[in-house]
Amino acid sequence: MEFGFLSLLPPLVAIVLAVATRRVVVPLAAGVAVGALVLAFGRVELVTDFGTNDAVRVRFVAPSPWVSGNKTRLVLIRRDYGESRLPFVSAPQFFIDNEPSLDSLEITLNSTSGSESTVQDLIDALEKSSARAQAIASISLEKGEPSTLIASSLPSNLEILDFEPQWKIIPKLGISFPSAAWWNALVIFVTTVYESISSISHIQALIFSLLLGAMVGTLESGGGMRVLIQRVSSKIKSRRGAQTLIATSGLAVFFDDYANTLLLGGTMRSTADRYRLSRQKLAYLVDSTAAPVAGLAVVSTWAAIEISYMADGLAVAGIKDNQAAFEMFIQSIPYRFYPWLALVMVYCITVSQRDFGPMLKAEQAALTSDSDGDFEADENAVEPYPRLWWAAVVPVVLCVVSVMLVLVYTGLEARASVPESAVVDQAENGLLRQAGQIIGNGDSYVALMVGGAVGLLTAVLMHMALGGCRFVECMKGAWGGARQMGPALLILWFAWALSAMTEKNALDTGGYLSSILSDRLDVHLLPTVVFLIAGAMAFSTGTSWGTMAILTPLSIGLALQLDVTGGPEGAIALATCGSVLAGAIFGDHCSPISDTTVLSSRASGCDHVAHVRTQMPYAMVVGVVCVLCGTLPAAFGVSPWISLFVGTAALVAIVRGLGKLPRETQAADAVAQD
Repeated sequence: MEFGFLSLLPPLVAIVLAVATRRVVVPLAAGVAVGALVLAFGRVELVTDFGTNDAVRVRFVAPSPWVSGNKTRLVLIRRDYGESRLPFVSAPQFFIDNEPSLDSLEITLNSTSGSESTVQDLIDALEKSSARAQAIASISLEKGEPSTLIASSLPSNLEILDFEPQWKIIPKLGISFPSAAWWNALVIFVTTVYESISSISHIQALIFSLLLGAMVGTLESGGGMRVLIQRVSSKIKSRRGAQTLIATSGLAVFFDDYANTLLLGGTMRSTADRYRLSRQKLAYLVDSTAAPVAGLAVVSTWAAIEISYMADGLAVAGIKDNQAAFEMFIQSIPYRFYPWLALVMVYCITVSQRDFGPMLKAEQAALTSDSDGDFEADENAVEPYPRLWWAAVVPVVLCVVSVMLVLVYTGLEARASVPESAVVDQAENGLLRQAGQIIGNGDSYVALMVGGAVGLLTAVLMHMALGGCRFVECMKGAWGGARQMGPALLILWFAWALSAMTEKNALDTGGYLSSILSDRLDVHLLPTVVFLIAGAMAFSTGTSWGTMAILTPLSIGLALQLDVTGGPEGAIALATCGSVLAGAIFGDHCSPISDTTVLSSRASGCDHVAHVRTQMPYAMVVGVVCVLCGTLPAAFGVSPWISLFVGTAALVAIVRGLGKLPRETQAADAVAQD
């Protein structure tokens, strides 16, 4: 159904309000409300039982005269062909004074005994009809079995049904409007939000997020992760080692960006002070290994959410398969250029110890300060439970192993259900490809839930067994970690609802964008454009999750419609998918109102403005390299691994050329060892 520019209103309203208010939940809800209004005023519905005494109930939906300017009529014709023949759909249009005034959808059903048309025949015929017929009205079965015979049940050979929007006319003004539209808008809004919450896959994603959040809260409150980081930090001997340790610890805490930020920022302050690392450098290392690592990890609080957003994007293009969403999630990982290159930049800085811009001045000031030995020694105090670090390692390892085992198990079950001939064909593939197919066919949502449950249970039991905390304290920590996911869950609910508003059977926003951009935008520029838009939006709103929530379904649907031949596994779709997440993290790193930016500066004891000012040049350099070496070449078919290799070489050269080694580095190492 064609809504034109009106189909863009829900996401546009959400984006504009998010930028203006620097909030996400309310703008997303406003976008859903606008979509409900457009749908309520922009379409009329007609429900018929085809004379079956309510055995079936079929709903036809057509554009309202408020949108199309034309009335709509449904004509049902019963004809005995004397042979088996599928229903026939035509769409004649009637004119008055050379202007269209009536859109007619004529459906001829076969009443031949033994070959009578069924509801499913009718649905298939309309889906295979001309584009004009599909634009006039869509069809859905609300009640009954698709195999129900309907041709012989019609009360007559010809039945004419008009789509009546029940318009009211305001006296004297002559303005008319649908009388029930406001109530219908409220019903659509509530129904859409309810469906976004009650969807099985969405419930599974929420459960995993809560379980993993609870596990993270247990690791924080129990002290296991803190002891592990302190144990490792005692082994370093130089300033380079201190920076490398902080960066590598960020890779180890891959399961949540908030946990990464709070744990590393708090526990590494004394190490940074001992080796005279500036608090700006500590905040940069913490911030730049938080979201990038969580965004790339297969098991993290981001994973299930990303898969869910991708599933919504595929649904916009008519692909409703959770396995396809998981496969796209895995295949798009190499195309997430900014997270990869941001991590490369971190190690370029830590290994070379070279800096440039405001960070160089901050490091020089830290090295020349008079605070010899004045660091937060209490944070590295000896723990009474030295073996408690096992309580941080084992739960995370078991969580990952459980996810992989369930993926393999469910994948093997799915493979066993396919025809034997297909299994033979799969056997001809290599071992690595077979493993990929098995994991790809696995139930990712169930696997993530099982992994989260195993990780949480193990974390609680090990902290109790090793003396970290009592059961009540573990439960308080778990509850606190799960509660931290609350705002994210609200974002998810309304994001899913907004995505449903833009799907093909609703406003079809992707279809409209595809129609206006197919001749105006080179499809090879789409990943770059999406990266820049996502970066700008995340910078303005301060949230990468909100940015992904709004843009991922829309961008994937648009990519699949602009690049039909490539499909979900094509370079355009994968690069566009990766660009949403990459751009969201890029804008998040540059934004002074980002939650992770604020948490990083606060946890590291760094002035917030100083953190933003020193980190932004590094993020901007990585962003430019990401576009020149990543999104542009990848869209033309260049392997993402080649793009990452070239981008890595470019960053090494940039740091080597622009970066300078702060003075007194060796002296700082000597003081720290003494």
